Amino acid sequence: MSVEQTTQLIQLILNSVLMSVACALVLSGLTVRYAMISDRLEESRQDERLNTNFDLTRHHAMTKRQLRRLQQRYSISRYSVLTAYYALFFSTLSCFALAVRGILDWNWLISIALGIFVFGIAALLVAVGLTLIEIHLSGRPLLDEVSNPGRLGKQSRLRSHFHPSKKPLSTLGQRAKVG
Repeated sequence: MSVEQTTQLIQLILNSVLMSVACALVLSGLTVRYAMISDRLEESRQDERLNTNFDLTRHHAMTKRQLRRLQQRYSISRYSVLTAYYALFFSTLSCFALAVRGILDWNWLISIALGIFVFGIAALLVAVGLTLIEIHLSGRPLLDEVSNPGRLGKQSRLRSHFHPSKKPLSTLGQRAKVG
């Protein structure tokens, strides 16, 4: 193997390692997001079980709609995490194929490793795309969803549970001071 071929092989291996690191970082973020959505879905299901004792049909229909939307988000998030796992698998498999090519003089392994690498990139892009769809379904602005993904859902649920009028706490306090 010539020096030029060795340099190209090292560059390909470094690309695969870099892709593996990127996939691992994306996967860790998606896994945290998936866990938060799963927790929120479980809390919503428990709230739904508690709210069935009340005869508030409008509130019940709204809760059913929110629960259905949360289940859709959960499903999309699950597929996103699964796709990110595949992306990590493909990128590490590509790195392994290139490492075997460094040991053995099989030139066809480079083409296979590049094909696997392309599948890894495609899987990572699909995972990110599914996450963007899931964020869109959340109905919140992108910056709010990314910076505080669990904050708004819990606050609105607590506010509606403790204050059926759904007025902000500041206006309730001002009304009590004035009256």
